[in-house]
Amino acid sequence: MSSYYLGINRIAGLASGLDTKQMVEDLMRVARAPLDRLLQKKQILQWQQEDYRSINKKLMDFRTNYASPMRLQGTFLVKKATSSDETAVTATPGGSAVTGTYEITVTSLAKVGSLWSSESLYASYPDFDPDAEMSDTTKSFGLSAATSFDIITYKADGSVDATITINVNPDETLNQLLAKIGTQTSGRLTAFFEESTGKVVISTTKTGNYNENKFTLQDTNWFLLDYLKFSAYFSNPGDNTETFTGTDAELTINGLTGIKQHENTFTLNNVTFTLKKTTASPVLITVATDTDKIFDTVKSFVEQFNTLIGAINAELNEPRYADYQPLTDEQREQLSDWEIQQWEEKARSGLLRNDAILSDTVYRLRRALTTTVSGLTSSYDSIFDIGISTGQYWEGGKLYIDETKLREAINEDPEGVMNLFTAGGTTYDEQGLGVRLYDEVNRAIDRITAQAGNPSSFSLYDNSYISRTIRELDERIAVTEERLQQLEDRYWRQFTAMEQMIAQFNSQSMWLMQQAGMYGVQ
Repeated sequence: MSSYYLGINRIAGLASGLDTKQMVEDLMRVARAPLDRLLQKKQILQWQQEDYRSINKKLMDFRTNYASPMRLQGTFLVKKATSSDETAVTATPGGSAVTGTYEITVTSLAKVGSLWSSESLYASYPDFDPDAEMSDTTKSFGLSAATSFDIITYKADGSVDATITINVNPDETLNQLLAKIGTQTSGRLTAFFEESTGKVVISTTKTGNYNENKFTLQDTNWFLLDYLKFSAYFSNPGDNTETFTGTDAELTINGLTGIKQHENTFTLNNVTFTLKKTTASPVLITVATDTDKIFDTVKSFVEQFNTLIGAINAELNEPRYADYQPLTDEQREQLSDWEIQQWEEKARSGLLRNDAILSDTVYRLRRALTTTVSGLTSSYDSIFDIGISTGQYWEGGKLYIDETKLREAINEDPEGVMNLFTAGGTTYDEQGLGVRLYDEVNRAIDRITAQAGNPSSFSLYDNSYISRTIRELDERIAVTEERLQQLEDRYWRQFTAMEQMIAQFNSQSMWLMQQAGMYGVQ
């Protein structure tokens, strides 16, 4: 046992021959027993807090990923779309998409607008390198002076939005110039040199024929015509201008012809269609309730509910070994690591056995799912009606699924299944199963948080019951340790005084013996 106070002079048995140090340690071991009990109580509370918080985290995860979605209609309004030719047209329905069939014929796809060199630059410059300076007479144009060309953009009403001047400098490369086109048009145009053909391409970055996607190249200085070989696109060489834009997709939907879309992916009636190629015959897109998705959601919910209930019941039923208290520092020194581990497993076991909060939580969660929902118009007003049942009483609320019955219920009346979970009644009996369960999970989280604190809280001060109790214990521990320091100091002062007295008596005895010896000789 370590000493509490080391700042005093200590004489350990030099005069008396007693093992003073061991005697003080034995006395302090007895005196320390109340402190050990406080430290053990604190350790038990800390372990309980950890166990509570572990359950609370499971509840929070269940609330976020399962309880909350099961109270929302969107979870049950999922749709799926099937295509008779997915190489031509696919579709993705939104939650509010109307079930039905779409017959689609694609006449043309939406495309970007592009201009490119009418002949290869290699024809005029056999050793052309797009990364060489344009002033280079061997690998580039041999451009001797700066020049420029303009790009005109447009507003939605067709009026001019801006005229962008692209400056061409002899000391820059073609690739640098083409990158500048994209930058100065804010990414609305892209330009690149295609090495295998030796041609320059300038394109819109978006598909569709509309004014904001329209551009005019104005080459009054002849750079595009003479150097980049764009001459084929300038229909009027006198003003050296050419306007270009993308093209729209054109299709027929359910007999309505002449439908145009700027992009190949568009949304209609809350269904997002993607056109992939033109079609000679109609493609059928069928939008229906995704009963498989709903089935998987309910099944996953039940499985995770069982996992949660199982974790709580494991805490409630874990055996308690009252004889195994947390080890003191002195006890740890006498045991091996394996023995310490085995001891602490039993000491930690059953700290939440039959806990009132957890027992009530299990009861409330079970009641939320097994109580009939009143006021529903469908034939499903209980979880048992859709093929979900409870196990034996000793299983603690575990649920079982009759997958065939559940799938039949969802296929026959998906809206009825949705209402069973999502009904928003004003009373408990009128609320859907998911609504009730979400509220009960919230209640459990709040109660455990008040008892043991929030495991995900960033607060620097935890005012939960266990944390307050631990702080009170810390204060008592500090007072007890100070008292023990004073007690050990007193023991040492007493033994030191005794040693000093014995030493003094021994000294006097020796002097008397010396005197007696002297007189005896005479």
